[in-house]
Amino acid sequence: MNHFSRLRDLAHKAWNYGLVAGERPGQLPYVLRSMIKGVHLGEFLRMNLRWVKEAGIKTVIDIGAHSGEFSSAIRAILPAAQIYAFEPLPECYEQIKTRFKDDPNYRVFQNSLGDHRGRVKFWRSNFSKASSVLPMADMHKAEFPWSSELVPIDVPIAKLDDFVQHIATIPKVLAKIDVQGYEDRVIRGGAATLEKVDYIVTEVSFRPFYKGQGSFDDIYNLLKTLGFSYKGNLDQLLSPTDSSVLQADALFARDFSSREGA
Repeated sequence: MNHFSRLRDLAHKAWNYGLVAGERPGQLPYVLRSMIKGVHLGEFLRMNLRWVKEAGIKTVIDIGAHSGEFSSAIRAILPAAQIYAFEPLPECYEQIKTRFKDDPNYRVFQNSLGDHRGRVKFWRSNFSKASSVLPMADMHKAEFPWSSELVPIDVPIAKLDDFVQHIATIPKVLAKIDVQGYEDRVIRGGAATLEKVDYIVTEVSFRPFYKGQGSFDDIYNLLKTLGFSYKGNLDQLLSPTDSSVLQADALFARDFSSREGA
């Protein structure tokens, strides 16, 4: 049953990729070239947008980098950007180091991020992208059963602001936060760094995937207090059982009038 559910999910994603490519046929040459270079197709199609290329982004912070899918797309779209990545899973960290070993403008830290420092129990899922500091909720296990096998491991945790001396935030700055329900803690632990950020792409949930996770309203209100405005979703995750919206990758942009008035 788990294998069938996973195959159905993959087929759905492939269909969506095809729809996106069909809506933007002019991207086809870039897609083919990027695939040859090992760029993640889904992330490339999601982020290869005119505003991303023309926004003047010089620095990218990839929080929850996994094996570098988002980073690989950003590198193809913004070849001159400085990228800083954070990933706690040891095997994914090693994959990133290998993937970007010849990239002088890429740096990865083997850390989970949150609102405190020390060590933390990290729940590694057999579907590694679903791993989190937070225990998985029953809803997640029911909707995506292939990700429900969990093993606790011990990983270092720190605040994003602890890395301020290691991150040169040359404007403009894009931050991506995808940490499986722990986004609100990352934001709280990175408020000073996020003051220098212009755009945030963050995963938000409309139903609880993880126990104790922040809701969309929590994320919205936190980022609003930091001077960001909600600009919509780049894409959405639908329930495989009833097609309701479960999650989205939401875009927030700096309210520049509030920054100028500070």
